[in-house]
Amino acid sequence: MTQPLLEIRSLRAAYGKIEALKGVDLAINPGEIVALIGANGAGKSTLMMTVFGRPRARSGQILFDGNDITGVPTHEIARMRIAQSPEGRRIFPRMSVAENLQMGADATDCSESERVVGLERVLTLFPRLKERMTQRGGTLSGGEQQMLAIGRALMSRPRLLMLDEPSLGLAPLIARQIFDAIRTLNRQDGLTVLIVEQNANHALRLAHRGYVMVNGLITLEGTGAELLQRPEIRAAYLEGGRHA
Repeated sequence: MTQPLLEIRSLRAAYGKIEALKGVDLAINPGEIVALIGANGAGKSTLMMTVFGRPRARSGQILFDGNDITGVPTHEIARMRIAQSPEGRRIFPRMSVAENLQMGADATDCSESERVVGLERVLTLFPRLKERMTQRGGTLSGGEQQMLAIGRALMSRPRLLMLDEPSLGLAPLIARQIFDAIRTLNRQDGLTVLIVEQNANHALRLAHRGYVMVNGLITLEGTGAELLQRPEIRAAYLEGGRHA
């Protein structure tokens, strides 16, 4: 049996008195794309942020490559080559595209040659960014900002890439380009990906496996194809109920 790259055991987390995660179990194997779907407020983003130590877990374990990282500071987690592209992109709007990408590389101990290779990889994946290297991040379109947010995460040479709502607010064509890029990274580089998405159709078609979260708990899991065929998934997320 392959050891999971990321394993979450009985994880609980809260904001004040509001318990957002109520005992979550989840595993991601090396080279997998795993989708986490659910309605607004289900706890999906909180789970991703808790892996990064914000907020801290109240109980349970987070294991990365077999090592317990539950209490590890956020900056040290980043140095383990876990990268996050958060919801809302959160790029540095006053910095240029090049400077934003440089910030991603600074998150880990990259050599100059690794930075060059990483930049080539990002610009091959998102050629539009190459045309805008000197442009301020805040002047980019929504789709370009999402490309920049993912590109910045990739500059840290992640072993695990965590994406929070990468298609949010994007036109269908741009969203498709983003999902195609994720698929390419997985197939060509073997990159392991956790994707949090409300667009269940896109996410489950992309993913090898998926989990469904409801009110801070995992309620279903299976392959992407299996979950797409389940009537309760179709009713809740694919047939007009996606934003419920």
